[in-house]
Amino acid sequence: MRGVGVDVEVAGPYASALQIVDGLKALDGPNVNPVCHTRLYTHGHRVERSLVLLHGFTNCPAQFDALGKEFFERGWNVLIPRYPRHGYTDRLNTAIAELRAEHLIAVANRAAEAGAGLGERLVVCGLSLGAILAGHIAETRTDVERAVLIAPMFGLKPIPGPALTALSEVAYRLPNFYIWWNAKAKAGIKPPHGYPRFATHAYAALFTTGRMVMRSAQRTAPLAKSIVVITNAAEPRLDNRFTYELVRRWRRHHADVETFEFAAFEKLPHDLIDPVSNPHEVLERSYPVVRRFVEGATWPAPSPPPSPARPRERADGARSVRTRTSRKPASPRRSPRRPRV
Repeated sequence: MRGVGVDVEVAGPYASALQIVDGLKALDGPNVNPVCHTRLYTHGHRVERSLVLLHGFTNCPAQFDALGKEFFERGWNVLIPRYPRHGYTDRLNTAIAELRAEHLIAVANRAAEAGAGLGERLVVCGLSLGAILAGHIAETRTDVERAVLIAPMFGLKPIPGPALTALSEVAYRLPNFYIWWNAKAKAGIKPPHGYPRFATHAYAALFTTGRMVMRSAQRTAPLAKSIVVITNAAEPRLDNRFTYELVRRWRRHHADVETFEFAAFEKLPHDLIDPVSNPHEVLERSYPVVRRFVEGATWPAPSPPPSPARPRERADGARSVRTRTSRKPASPRRSPRRPRV
């Protein structure tokens, strides 16, 4: 949908943005589910604020559609691009196995370039794989006012960093195979616009992209003006230690990074965004947090913990990852091991 029927003469950055978006939309062939087409919500001209929303792995732009419409109604121009090999009508397609890291980076770069032309102040927000891509954009573009990373998928709990790197590299050389997201539900898993299984070659592409972001964070400071990282302590498989390490690396370069974590007792799913696969209670919890950080408002700092051993949780049930208590450092034997990536 292009705005509200406004047919005006446009030029400059906005016109260039529309050309990029048209190129992205041209990739939505007849094999793509109509609800998964690249979306552009525009007021017909460049506005003060623009938003690029980056969906998760094996999902599609429909995942962020409800949130995107909210910001459009608030006066923002909103772009939600579709990734290559995603969003096909055939949910059991084999094209996803052809996904590579360079495909994902190319789409993210083009989307950010378009977003910068759609608004004077650009915000990029992504979930899971989309959060990895938002991290890449934060590291490489000076025209990003804020990057919001939601549940970045940099690593898995059972697999240490070096092993994950090795597995990703080996996966490209081995024959591809498919794994159900839910072995019991199989093709019956929600949402209907997402894929019920993933290809091992595509999974390798995801983690290859993540390593690129982590290695860049080790070398240089991100170029975005500010970054927000939202994690979920109840993640069933995702290992948040990789994300914490990314935050540490960025902060070592004195980057402006704010963190927020949903508490484990809330038992929120990895996908905090999709309105089709989540009950309303999940969205009532997650959307206000995401809205506030996208808009640029920060949460109040938590009160000092009552004791070094048990930090007090905020009234809203979340805790800040960057909040630290003043206590004696733990011995090396008991210190948590940081993942190596």
